[in-house]
Amino acid sequence: MDILTVGFEEPLTININGDSVRVVAFKTLEHGNVKFGVDAPRSIKVHREEIYHAIKQKEKESETC
Repeated sequence: MDILTVGFEEPLTININGDSVRVVAFKTLEHGNVKFGVDAPRSIKVHREEIYHAIKQKEKESETC
């Protein structure tokens, strides 16, 4: 895992198979919380980790039927 340091509202650009994905961290009014904005092409699906795992589990279950 790489650890990068960027300031709030400073975009981080990630290249995935030639497509650029921008991630921006925003401060919130709630202490200790951070929100992320993600700008990605529609061909790249963006999910929180628990949603991603739920989708993969459902795909695995449908393969066994």
